[in-house]
This record gives sequence, structure tokens and C-alpha cells, in this order.
Amino acid sequence: MGAVCTKDDYVNVGYERLTEEQKVVLKDSWRLLQQDIANLGVVTFMKLFETHPDVQDAFLPFRGLSTTDMEQSAILRAHALRVMMTVDKCLNRIDSPSKVEGLMGELGRRHLNYNIKPEYIDMMGEQFIYALRSNLDDRWSPELEKAWIALFNMMKFYMRRGLTEKQK
Repeated sequence: MGAVCTKDDYVNVGYERLTEEQKVVLKDSWRLLQQDIANLGVVTFMKLFETHPDVQDAFLPFRGLSTTDMEQSAILRAHALRVMMTVDKCLNRIDSPSKVEGLMGELGRRHLNYNIKPEYIDMMGEQFIYALRSNLDDRWSPELEKAWIALFNMMKFYMRRGLTEKQK
């Protein structure tokens, strides 16, 4: 099913540049996932809330909601879709890291208004990989996992930078 990555793979302070091969496998796998990206986002957030219940409380609309209520929440679905569309935008800008930097830096600055802790950004990667792996099933490979982790590390590097720049 693929190599198991360590927590260090998701909490990288920098990021490694994506190779051309990684860019191709990312775009190819994303095409397979695009038909149901809102659900992919919901699975990501549900797994995040399951593994880190304190993060659920950071989202005012989800405080105290049951798992069933959250799964049915239009607010969660809309937010999950926005997150997945950000992934889509990053993939469309993958050949221009400065554009990814601008997009994710601005996103980090906006999240400061919601009192999002930088470590919450780190927590998303593992949950996102879980959702991807579940959806791609037998198409999943260690190479694909490394490519997605590399993309996520780039995204969160710039998002964290935007979040912490504004804090200073």
C-alpha cells in the first residue's frame, strides 16, 4: 500500500523542490481525484478532528458538533472544498514557485484573523495523505506519497511564513 511516512515528513521546516517527475505524478493523480474533491476535503477534516479533537474547537461552527453533524455540515463541506481548490490552484502554479508562495503566503495572513496556530497547518498533511491514499487505493505508491508530501511541505512552508510574518 505504500511506505509509511514519519511525523518528521509532515513537520519539515523547509521544503525540497519538486522534481519534474513528481509534478507529473501529482497532476496525474489529481485528475483522478478531481471528480469528488469536496468529499476528499471532508474526509481530510474529519480525520483531522478525529486525531486532533482540539483543532475542531478552533473552528467556531464545529464546536460541540457530533461526528455525524459535522459530516452533514454544509459549512464543513464548503470549507473543505475551498481547501481542495487551494490545492488545485497550487497544482496549476506548480511550475512557478513564486506564484505558490504568493497564494499560500496570503492564505497564511488571512488565517491569522482566525487565530489559527501554525502547528495546525502541520497537522493537515498527514490527514490529507490519509484521504488521498484512501481514494487512490491501488494506484497509491511510495513515490506518489513522497510527491504529495513534497507539495504539502511547500504549501505549508509559505502559508506558515505568511501566518508568522503578520504576527511579528
